Amino acid sequence: MKIVFVSYDYQPHFESNEAWIKKIWRFARLMELLIRQAEVIYIRNANISGHYMQNGVQYIYQKNVKKKSYFPFRLHNEIKKLKPDVVVVVGLRSPLQILQLRWTLGQQTVILARHHADRAPKGLRKQLQQLADKCIDGYLFTSRGNAKEWMDARIISNEKKIWEIPAASTDFYRLNKEQCRQRLGIGSGLHYIWVGRLDENKDPVTMLNGFEKWLVKSPGVKLHIIYQEEGLLPAVKIKLAESELLQKAVLLHGYIPYNELPVWYSAADFFISGSHREGGSYALLEAMACGCIPIVTAIAPAIKVTGNGKYAFYFQAGNANELFEKLLESSTINKEEFSNAVEQYFKKELTPAAIADQLLGICATLVTK
Repeated sequence: MKIVFVSYDYQPHFESNEAWIKKIWRFARLMELLIRQAEVIYIRNANISGHYMQNGVQYIYQKNVKKKSYFPFRLHNEIKKLKPDVVVVVGLRSPLQILQLRWTLGQQTVILARHHADRAPKGLRKQLQQLADKCIDGYLFTSRGNAKEWMDARIISNEKKIWEIPAASTDFYRLNKEQCRQRLGIGSGLHYIWVGRLDENKDPVTMLNGFEKWLVKSPGVKLHIIYQEEGLLPAVKIKLAESELLQKAVLLHGYIPYNELPVWYSAADFFISGSHREGGSYALLEAMACGCIPIVTAIAPAIKVTGNGKYAFYFQAGNANELFEKLLESSTINKEEFSNAVEQYFKKELTPAAIADQLLGICATLVTK
């Protein structure tokens, strides 16, 4: 089976194949695992050109001076020459290009469209998406909940076209908790971790409001906040300044190099996320890989990726009181048993190899349909 991945988005800020693979490394890792049962090719318009082979995956770039080509004839003709069994279009924002892709390839090739945090469009774009739906054999969503707005807008005509699968995963694994704590110098007791951007969608202020209530009941616990983007950092600092409880319990670590994150996840007991919306959360997957117990908002992708509610505690986004209740509830469990269950579920269902197997199964089903 030959699988071709194509992206119509234009990314001008890279000068080499190696630089681009470094940017998409999670996705590149998934493609590398697919080569066990398929020939895998990744193709896109770019500001470089050429054919490259990296860890068994062929990368093809066509140099394009335009930011985005709405009529990518050269790209589609190149795909046609490859004679793929399956073409996976990355993102749902290119209905006009998908219509042309189907016209170029004919009806025999399976076309899959992978959701990438795209919102259902309106107006003319919606009409084009509805036409493109007739050309698409299947959609890859992290969860059916993320597909709901597309179904409600009557863009996706048949729910049976929707397949639930994470876009990619992580190779993180759990390290020894006590050794990690010694290395970080954080001591014993309960430790919570937050990893994400400080923005309105991640909603760190609600998280701090709920955690402050929890500190009244459990004053000795610690919360470690790791972040890259600082949008709401001033609001976070104001909240900390207003609360003596939070000042004693919350540590702002800022940026932590990616290769050091397994130490932090393994050292912590619980992972907290306050997201209002996600296409999918790599931080959540990373935490689960290390046995860190999720306390997350009840959004569709988080519920799906944690075993439909079995391996996490959920609260409504923006609701500090519910977060407090879940923090209280989580204190009553056998943490070691729950942590082990989270880790084992990840190993069975959510590793890069497991996701690659799921995608191969989807492709095989549609090719033989």
